[in-house]
Amino acid sequence: MKKIFYSILAAGILTTAAQAQNLPVPGTGSKEPVEISAGKTLEWHQNDKQYVANGAVEAKQGDVTILSEKLIADYRDDGSKKAESGNVQIWQLTAEENVQIKNTDSTAVGDKAVYNVDTGMATLTGNDLKLTTPDQVITAQERMEYDTAKGIAKAIGKAKIVRGTDTLNAATITANFEKDANGNQVLKTATAIGNVVIITPEETLTGDNGFYNAATNTAEIKGNVKIVRGPNTLEGARAEVNLTTNISKMFGAPENGTRVKGVFFPGSQDGGNTPSP
Repeated sequence: MKKIFYSILAAGILTTAAQAQNLPVPGTGSKEPVEISAGKTLEWHQNDKQYVANGAVEAKQGDVTILSEKLIADYRDDGSKKAESGNVQIWQLTAEENVQIKNTDSTAVGDKAVYNVDTGMATLTGNDLKLTTPDQVITAQERMEYDTAKGIAKAIGKAKIVRGTDTLNAATITANFEKDANGNQVLKTATAIGNVVIITPEETLTGDNGFYNAATNTAEIKGNVKIVRGPNTLEGARAEVNLTTNISKMFGAPENGTRVKGVFFPGSQDGGNTPSP
């Protein structure tokens, strides 16, 4: 007889929320529930161990909120056929269409997101992948991995960070965040791998890999490094760049014979800080 399917509708607006008890908030060990609400329907598929929500869906747990048009919540239970047993744990949320993941003061967006409730890891795919925080915007074309518990975002595929007037481009960028005294998430470090390009109002830097320290507003570039400021260029094995003072230093690699090379055009500095070997 049983086609196990459960749907709740109330005047076209769902007012009932699905809650899973004894579910740890990622990274905290607390037992706050997962709460799911939707504007159209909430379906219970017992055979598949899923809740399916449709229409202006909102899922919340702790500081994390997921908004989308459709959401599938996969759960575990103790094998009991009684829904009232209470031993249900939602372990994964899959959101589709106009997805937003909000965590304190940051927002990640994409077409689809898979969020692991146990670990706090969200993987976003689709077009216009973006993570916005008060200090910067991170974008990617392939996928965005956002660890809401540890404060780590990984942008994969033509990744970019825009921070004020400075831009960091690379094949992959991993950004580490920490909370400041006011509880806001701020960028701590960023590691860039592959085809690194840093663009500032004064110069353009390219290299194989890079590391950015937000506390000192400095960047280190390694591998086939080139700095271009106006018509002037510097090339070497490694560069250190202070994005506050606009002073750049280029280093060679004597151990493998790599020398620093510069090409300078007289009268082209315009009073700026010429990159120094």
